[in-house]
Amino acid sequence: MKTKANLWVRLKVIDLVAQTAWMTLTEKMGFAGDLCGILRYSYWAMEAEGENASAVCEAIDREIRMDSAFTNQNKHLYSLAVTSGGDGAAAGDLSIDRDFPRVKCGGRIFACDLFVSEQGGGKDEGYASRLNARLSGAKVTGMKSGEVWRILVRAEDAEEAARKVEEMAVTRSRKHGLLLNPHYQAFEFIGTAEIDGQ
Repeated sequence: MKTKANLWVRLKVIDLVAQTAWMTLTEKMGFAGDLCGILRYSYWAMEAEGENASAVCEAIDREIRMDSAFTNQNKHLYSLAVTSGGDGAAAGDLSIDRDFPRVKCGGRIFACDLFVSEQGGGKDEGYASRLNARLSGAKVTGMKSGEVWRILVRAEDAEEAARKVEEMAVTRSRKHGLLLNPHYQAFEFIGTAEIDGQ
């Protein structure tokens, strides 16, 4: 049975890369009025085959917990979700649907998940091979890997939120954009949701 699996991994402690990005965007690049929060995840989107979603989830979960290329139980939280049609299974100690930094921003707040990957996907085949060498009961047939920046912005609607996040993220010059270089990285929005800004 064909399944889709998404693995999200983030640090348990303060992420100094995300904290530096926050400070740069708000203090040096003028986004203090729009940026309400930022988190960074390692991310893998996989296509896999196995008996069912539960079997695939169990097989992948067993291997990623033992392989520091994916997660280190001492320093990471993770969420693994596997779906196939209406069937689904999950593992991990991170609730990705509720993982937002605490914010106190007025107005409407949108959380935009920006997936950033290297063009050409050079690392993807290596990750798939690494998993397949040890998987029992499942086989990874496709892989996309990179980082997801979860960026919370104040905006009137989801479209405006995406525009603001793209302006913050995509480097156009030394003073415009910070989180990715379009000359060798690709990006796409994989989720946008309005959240309670309190």
